[in-house]
Amino acid sequence: MSWLKLQPNTLSAVLFSLRTTIASLVALAIAFWMEMGSPQWAAMTVWIVAQNSRGMSLSKGRWRIAGTLLGMVGGISLIAVAPQHPWIFFVLLAGWVGWCTGMACMLENFRGYAMVLAGYTGAIIAVGAAEQPDQVFYIAMARGSYILLGVVCEMVAGMVTVPGADRLARADLQKRMATLLSETASALALVLRRDERGVAEMTRILGSLQGLNDQLEFIRIDSRHAGEEADQAYVTLERVSFVLARGVGVRSRLASAPHLPGRLAVGLERVAGELDDIAALLRQDVAHVMDGLGQLETMLQENHAELERCLPRDDEDALQQSIVGVGVEIMLIDFRSAVESHYAGLRKIPGQERHRIKRRADGRLAAINAIRAAVAILIGALVWEVTAWSYGGAYMSLLSVVCARFAIMNNMILVSKYFFYGAVCSVLASIIPVFLIMPMSSEYAVFALPFSVLMFLGGLALRVPSLAGIAASYVNFFPWIMGLDNQGRVDEVTWFNQSFVLLLALLSGIQVFRTVLPFSVTQAWAQLRRQLVKEIQKLKEPLRGRAQTQRLWTNETTLRMEQIIRFAGQIPQNEIDSMIRGTLAVMTVGRNLLTLRDLVTLGRLPPSALKAGEHMVRDIIHLTEQGREDNPMTSEQFLQEQTHLEMVFHGSRAFSRRRDLAAGIGCLRIIRFEYQTSRTFFLQGGKASVLEPAA
Repeated sequence: MSWLKLQPNTLSAVLFSLRTTIASLVALAIAFWMEMGSPQWAAMTVWIVAQNSRGMSLSKGRWRIAGTLLGMVGGISLIAVAPQHPWIFFVLLAGWVGWCTGMACMLENFRGYAMVLAGYTGAIIAVGAAEQPDQVFYIAMARGSYILLGVVCEMVAGMVTVPGADRLARADLQKRMATLLSETASALALVLRRDERGVAEMTRILGSLQGLNDQLEFIRIDSRHAGEEADQAYVTLERVSFVLARGVGVRSRLASAPHLPGRLAVGLERVAGELDDIAALLRQDVAHVMDGLGQLETMLQENHAELERCLPRDDEDALQQSIVGVGVEIMLIDFRSAVESHYAGLRKIPGQERHRIKRRADGRLAAINAIRAAVAILIGALVWEVTAWSYGGAYMSLLSVVCARFAIMNNMILVSKYFFYGAVCSVLASIIPVFLIMPMSSEYAVFALPFSVLMFLGGLALRVPSLAGIAASYVNFFPWIMGLDNQGRVDEVTWFNQSFVLLLALLSGIQVFRTVLPFSVTQAWAQLRRQLVKEIQKLKEPLRGRAQTQRLWTNETTLRMEQIIRFAGQIPQNEIDSMIRGTLAVMTVGRNLLTLRDLVTLGRLPPSALKAGEHMVRDIIHLTEQGREDNPMTSEQFLQEQTHLEMVFHGSRAFSRRRDLAAGIGCLRIIRFEYQTSRTFFLQGGKASVLEPAA
């Protein structure tokens, strides 16, 4: 990669690190000037809050304040309930930390971080006041002051050093949406050309939608005057997920067709070429987006004209062309809808829809993490009580920080290793100021120079993906190791004890999380497979009080795709590919069965079509539950139903009736195709749900 490509990222990293280092020095100086008892917490807060964008920093700062206030209330309450009863206090403390970490796993973005902060803030306050309960209120106020000071300093630094952030955020949002729509158009073109790269590209886009959806919250905060754009962007993301689901269905229609008439093949290549042209237009400015919409409208008119030509005919080629053409038309209509919402955002037109991709909380994972954190606190309390260690309070405080932080990480074992390495680096780096600089002078300016250099290097490392985990731990704990105080400096014995406490707390937390209901990539993978199997099992009785819609169904499977992509590199590629195919099959089967349900409910399809679809879905469900089909639909029965629908098709003269029948025949073919090509996945899913241990 050339220097020109690296330069913007390098400059951004330097500015981020410089800005955050200055903010931490200012916060530290103010804390010294105000004679706060533990001024290092102000500098630590600056680095904890600092994020890549101003919107993320503001969001994290706000939720950090909220979490701190909740933690203050929790810490004071713990002391008030059990001031002279150690083991009642420890049990309550474990329950508090466990509850907070469990709730953190149920919330999105920095709302979850606020609960993490509430958990360990309450623990730090309560443990700090355990030996002097009458001072708990003052300890809580001091803790809150550090946090507030650090957050304010980081926010001010972000606003001062990033001029025009709202304009940049809007430009970034527009670029992200344009790129997404352009890549979607290119992927659909590949699908129409029957190029397998199209499925891979759609999978990649589906896996990225949830992350982009999460980022919109921060972009909206950063861009204070782009509320309509952000609202429309949420709608665009959801519509894109629906378009991609349609694209998978079109792929299955093409693959399941007995043959492709020559006229259809030519028409598909024409549409693919036009989609490539639209992809190029969507990458440009607003005027070109309007041109893209116009071209999409022309494509739809051409496709509709072709359907009007072939639907009234009774030959086999016309039927095959109608089945595929109806699917392509629906896909293009949905794509036009996605582009329209993007265009409305560019024009700041308020949206009527409020739908968005929503992450579903994993209650099971939350309960597991809550148990782990509570057990870790109880073990730490036992160590403190038995040894009467003078640094036991610090050990308990750091243990609560470690457990709460680990609870919201995707792969705790991998991240915890990096977290420990970062703490070791902070201990080694502190040797320079503690042993060489601080004994020479008590002047803040003398101390600030090496401190700023070492923190600046940590800030640079934060922007390097391969070092980010180590750097996050390093910048968090480096100020704490210094043992800063207005009345004196840390001596060698204190430095050793503080370093030992930090590393021991990290090791204890890691060991507890590895021992108590341990995380395993293999088990997590099996759990994800079970969740997909449960999704398909929801279709047992689609007509009896189900409130499921195609939008909700597509949203669920989109979230599963994001989880699968997250495992890339940790699971063999053949397993990843199998899960991706299975997820696409679940999404496609469910959506097409729901389409059949809707058409039959409206009286636009014979009830036998839905019965055939339900029969095939029951076969899939039996395969996942029992490892075998129970009275499966045979090929003869499927062909018989297809023949029946084709006879109804040829016997009808109404254009709309024939169109609905072509759509229904296509839905049945798609379900059959996905079942046959993903049979191994469904069979393994049934075995996994029985044999694999829980994650």
